[in-house]
Amino acid sequence: MRFVAIVVVSFAGMEFFSYLVHRFVYHKLMWILHKSHHTRREGMFELNDLFPLTFATVTVFLMVKGSAEGSGSDLLAASIGIALYGMVYFTIHDLYVHRRAKFVSLKIPWLIRVKKAHALHHRYGGEPYGLLMFFNADRVEREVVHDEEII
Repeated sequence: MRFVAIVVVSFAGMEFFSYLVHRFVYHKLMWILHKSHHTRREGMFELNDLFPLTFATVTVFLMVKGSAEGSGSDLLAASIGIALYGMVYFTIHDLYVHRRAKFVSLKIPWLIRVKKAHALHHRYGGEPYGLLMFFNADRVEREVVHDEEII
C-alpha cells in the first residue's frame, strides 16, 4: 500500500513541480530553449524537446537506482510516479494539444478545457503554466479558443 501511495503522490506532485519549472525556469532562466516551443516548429523537433529528454534520462536513472534497492523501494515507487506523469504529459501536451500525432483527436470535455487553457498560455505567454490543473479556470471558460492547431 505504501508503494502505491508513493506512486500516486509522486504523480500528483509532478504537476506542481512542472508548474514551477515551467513558470520560473522555462519562462525565465531557460527561455533561450523554451521559446522554440512558442514559435512555429520547423520539422519534428524543437530545442524545447531537450527538457523532457533530460527529465526522462534522470527518471530512468532513478528507476535503475530504485530497482537496485529492491522491488519495494520508495525511490522506485517515486520514479514510477514521475515516469507515469511524463507519459501522461507527453500524450496530452505533445500528441493531443500540439497535434504532433494528427490522428489523436479526442472530444473529452476536460481535455478540451486543457487544450483551451494551453492555447491561452501560448497566446499571452502567462498563466496557466500548469497542464493538468490550471488556476484560472474562469478565464479559460470566458475566452473562446477554437479547435485549431496550437503552435
